[in-house]
Amino acid sequence: MTRILIIGGGFGGIRAALDLDKKLSDKQVEITLVDKNNYHLFLPDLYEVGSAVGEWKDRYGVRLKKTVNIPFTDIFEDTKVNFVQAEITGIDLEKKEAVSGGGQVFTFDYLVLGLGAETETFGISGVSEYAYKFKNIDEALFLNRRINEAFDQLKKRQRTAPINIIVVGAGFNGIELAAELSCCAKSLKEACQANTGCYSIKIIEAMPQILPMVSEKERKIIRRRLADLKIEILENAKIAEVGPDFVKLATGESHQADFIVWTAGIRASSFLKSIFGLRLDERGKMTVNNFLQAEGWSNVFGLGDNTVCLDPETKKPIPALAYVAVDQGKIVAENISRSIKNRPLKPYQPFYSVWIAPVGGKFAVAHLTNRLTVSGFWGWILRELVDLRYFLSILLLSKAILLMNQKIEVFTKND
Repeated sequence: MTRILIIGGGFGGIRAALDLDKKLSDKQVEITLVDKNNYHLFLPDLYEVGSAVGEWKDRYGVRLKKTVNIPFTDIFEDTKVNFVQAEITGIDLEKKEAVSGGGQVFTFDYLVLGLGAETETFGISGVSEYAYKFKNIDEALFLNRRINEAFDQLKKRQRTAPINIIVVGAGFNGIELAAELSCCAKSLKEACQANTGCYSIKIIEAMPQILPMVSEKERKIIRRRLADLKIEILENAKIAEVGPDFVKLATGESHQADFIVWTAGIRASSFLKSIFGLRLDERGKMTVNNFLQAEGWSNVFGLGDNTVCLDPETKKPIPALAYVAVDQGKIVAENISRSIKNRPLKPYQPFYSVWIAPVGGKFAVAHLTNRLTVSGFWGWILRELVDLRYFLSILLLSKAILLMNQKIEVFTKND
């Protein structure tokens, strides 16, 4: 019996587990997936959780969680994948063992590492203490609750000062969050009958321009949409310090803020550094070959945010996107299956030229090919169809449709 251990139930880990279940028989393998949570977090909708509109009563937080937290028991229903909720605290590659915080020992013949990422602060003073992080469900819910509370104070006349929101980082995550926060703030402003100037939203980006990876045409569409949403953009603005109610730039310029949301970057899980013999790059990501095997370990595979994988054509790192991790999960499953059957491995050929960026409400920009970009309502429809397709790939039909209905019902209230 060959034992396959998958650590991390993100997009890549789940895809690897489900594909291995299909490719290999019960008599051939024992597949175990370990995650510290009992759910798969649908990260592409995390910005919706942080900006949803609703009263914090009647289990509103629970409803929000259900829209993005997909139970592993639902995903692995009717499969031979064993799910174990545990936090891995140690891995010995030589002994082929992993140990959890509770002392449980997992032995493996093949190991898949999909540990995800952590917030990167770049050593900037005050970020850890004062900025709202945005990498998990609890952080998103905390931000949502605090923003709703601030507008509730306006409604009750307990507050007269404007609510100032700063989003740091103008990648896809920052743009999506800032745009939806604008829709959220507008809805809350109308509900509390406050004046037009009762809130402001700014995006601060250290690079010369927002979204450097997109075309100028697409950037103009997104800029125009952000302007319509009354969002101010500061580019080429490096942050020197974050305080309890301000952001200070390297130029000395200071911006007041009630909410400072940090979406400026991610880094690989710091846990990787504790694995003896695992080769990491200068940013702490595990290095893998074109079969997604860890360098020096033919039975260890890496995928997702915790790996550095170079595009063979551009020689640049492949971007950390959900569907990229899914594709990597497919290749990892294929190559473990081939290795067990003593067949040649299949090289990973990255594909990441398609992207869809929601920009507030029922508006999104979808880059389908270099010649075809769809924006506006139909871009949003495409994004919803992509989400539905993903849910159908990991859940039974009835549960996928139920989840889709729940998310549309909850997240479109401020559109």
